[in-house]
Amino acid sequence: MKLKLLVCTALTAFIPTALAQDTVAPIDLGVLKDSEISVVQRQLYTMEDKNEIGVHAGLMPFDAYTKTPLLFGTYTMHKSESFAYEAFFAGGYGLKSKTYKELEGATYGVAAEAYRFLTKVGGGIEYSPAYAKLNWLGETIYHHNLYTTAGVVAAIEQSVLPAADIAFSPGISLGVGLRVWRQNGGAVRIELRDDVMLQHRAQSDTNHIKQNVTIAVGLSSFSGGK
Repeated sequence: MKLKLLVCTALTAFIPTALAQDTVAPIDLGVLKDSEISVVQRQLYTMEDKNEIGVHAGLMPFDAYTKTPLLFGTYTMHKSESFAYEAFFAGGYGLKSKTYKELEGATYGVAAEAYRFLTKVGGGIEYSPAYAKLNWLGETIYHHNLYTTAGVVAAIEQSVLPAADIAFSPGISLGVGLRVWRQNGGAVRIELRDDVMLQHRAQSDTNHIKQNVTIAVGLSSFSGGK
């Protein structure tokens, strides 16, 4: 009888303790699949099957002889969240730089055969490898994506010399940029683009590789899609 009482008392003390341990024990869910992770990281702003129209202001600040402000527009057809086709058109005017004015001044009297930018048109593909969120000071979350571009371009430039010869310059256009979405679904775009072109210069009858590097900021809006 005493043995039975002792066993019952031990079981009574053990069972609540075991239940409490089961309650607080961690639950192992195993390894998440890629498809499950994509659901957790669902995008708030999407681009698939949408058309994007943008207006941008830029500057070509790195040419030694000219400094060029320009405006350009872009039209982008997004086939998926990461791949798109884009066309662009730009116009501007290359102003003589401080260096060029110094060279052609009375001290040196040298007029370099430089060409100023007038206009360009081009197109290519865009690839967006990353979509991310930035928590700014713990108060605002910015959704953004990084993109790269590659395509072809054709520019028209004009000699700054009195002859004002026109040069048609074909080449390739490479760039990298960042979209930061606004609450209305549009985006702010920041872009660095390098146009590498073959240019024939009439007065010296020579061919040159010309690079036009542009830094630009603009606004874009989306239409269509889901």
